[in-house]
Amino acid sequence: MASNSSGFYHTPRIGDEVIISFLDNDIDKPFISGSLYNTTNPSLIHNPLDSHKTSLSSRTINLTNIRNSSDSLNQADSSQTEHSNTTNTIEQGYNELTLSNIKDNEEIYIRAQKDYRESINNNFSQTIHNNKDSKVKGSYTESITKYHKQEILGLKDVRVGAEYLTNVALSKDTIVGLSNTLNVGASNKLRVAKDSSEYVGGDKEVEIGNNLCSSVGGDLHQFVKGERQEHIEGSLTQNVVKDIDIATQNYTLLGNEKIVLQSTKAMSFITDENLSLEAHSSNAQIQSDYSIQAGNTLNFNIGETTIAASSDSVIIKAGGVEVVIDSNGLVVKGGEIKSE
Repeated sequence: MASNSSGFYHTPRIGDEVIISFLDNDIDKPFISGSLYNTTNPSLIHNPLDSHKTSLSSRTINLTNIRNSSDSLNQADSSQTEHSNTTNTIEQGYNELTLSNIKDNEEIYIRAQKDYRESINNNFSQTIHNNKDSKVKGSYTESITKYHKQEILGLKDVRVGAEYLTNVALSKDTIVGLSNTLNVGASNKLRVAKDSSEYVGGDKEVEIGNNLCSSVGGDLHQFVKGERQEHIEGSLTQNVVKDIDIATQNYTLLGNEKIVLQSTKAMSFITDENLSLEAHSSNAQIQSDYSIQAGNTLNFNIGETTIAASSDSVIIKAGGVEVVIDSNGLVVKGGEIKSE
């Protein structure tokens, strides 16, 4: 079978059994019209049980000491010299295309002794109605110039024995319809060059087996619409270089044993209405001056004994005796004045 730049081409090997025909029955115009298998050169499929197979195969050939001269292609003497310097050794390797034709076990088998290449100038379509298994013992490289789409209706399982690297030049979007689980056996690092945001429609739970360290280069803002609770089994230490401002409707500070408020300079308690101090006992030690200023009345109550001081009078009640000190002088009610 021959045509212009197409057809089937095969060069018989040295030692092959060939069929010699003569063009126009002219003995001076011999040509090889075919070749035959024999006991010395059997076919690749020589088992009678494989008679259902149709095979195209070619064994590996080892060519050495060939002179690459373009002039020798047109000169018979040079051609004979070239064949004389050629060592044609049949190797054990072979390329094969075999068609197996047993009913319900039909198969097309392709074997490449070394490399296998495909070149397609336009589209390539492949439809597999059942399973596909692919094993690569070396490296696997895939280069796609434009668009890559992969649709898997069932399960996808990817296992990487060593490192796994993904490099995306622009954006990356991942959509998970249900749950997403990430299991990391050792360390996990996330680096974001600019902004990062996270939205959680329901609850979020974070469990850390050891320490948590957070470093914020600028400001930290937290907005909580509901309640916030913190449970610390150990101690809480806060170091603030500048001010602490707390604005709230009610504020309760509870210590099961002791609360210490300490300032190296000044301390103030300011309220627009009432200030109440309740304690089993109270002790105040002032190294210098102690001053109390009241706009209306200052009252001291110790059991039945009271001291009431206003802007224009002081009233002392003790043991049924009342002492009044005002602009009119000193008045004692229910008792007498004694001097000892």
